[in-house]
Amino acid sequence: GAKGVEDRVYNLAQDLQERLPQLIDYDAVVESKTEEKTALVTVLFQEILRYNDLLRKVALSLGDLKRGIKGLIAMNEDLERMFSCLADGRVPPLWLKTYPSVRPLASWSRDLGLRIEQLVGWGLGSQPKVFWLSGFTYPTGFLKALQQQAARNAHISIDKFGWEFVVLPSEDRTITQSPKEGAYVKGIFLEGAGWDNDHQCLCEPQPMELVSNMPLIHFKPVELKKRSTKGIYSCPLYMYPIRTGTRERPSFVLPVDLSCGPGVEADHWAKRGTAMLLATDT
Repeated sequence: GAKGVEDRVYNLAQDLQERLPQLIDYDAVVESKTEEKTALVTVLFQEILRYNDLLRKVALSLGDLKRGIKGLIAMNEDLERMFSCLADGRVPPLWLKTYPSVRPLASWSRDLGLRIEQLVGWGLGSQPKVFWLSGFTYPTGFLKALQQQAARNAHISIDKFGWEFVVLPSEDRTITQSPKEGAYVKGIFLEGAGWDNDHQCLCEPQPMELVSNMPLIHFKPVELKKRSTKGIYSCPLYMYPIRTGTRERPSFVLPVDLSCGPGVEADHWAKRGTAMLLATDT
């Protein structure tokens, strides 16, 4: 009955509250990075502020919901909506303003923990050798900062920069240092194709395999030059499976050049809607 649902939602709210990561100590991070005045560190600071806002919002709303269920405060429309989301294992819309996601609540909450972990590790330790691009609220901001740093080092204006993408054959365990320019990126998914590691090109996916994991990719800022596009598929990268995104937040991040494979033209993959994703729906 209704009481059973209320108890279940109350316990879930309690559980989520207990598992919620601590706020990131922003001042400690700023202090630990005083020597580093780079575009990337600015991104780190902005990301931490956004995630701390989210953590506060989640903690406050869970506290309110528990009080509402107990009858200590009136259940307004937001709390009613939050109640039904938790009852169905969905993420309340209020929590989805920081970054888009279509994951169910349990995996959204685990994923949030991993996002915080990356920022704490970088903020209080050293810059990651391999970045999990999906862990940023604004992946485009992170990529722009990589180009800014390259432009500054080369004394060239940033709008003269494009990208070169190198798919690495190795696993991130074997990466011992950051690249000189740009960043190694992990955790990208490929939809509508497979990746042939031996020949470093797109290939037919395995039967029943809708989404596969891409190897590490080196995102390398390079000066824009006329390049041959023959045999290259300009593969769109999206933040999450809803490719159109929303009016406020487009899902599209950037196009990534991938080799089409022997005897295959780009339109073969374009017709299939082959794309890469930073996050899946599971």
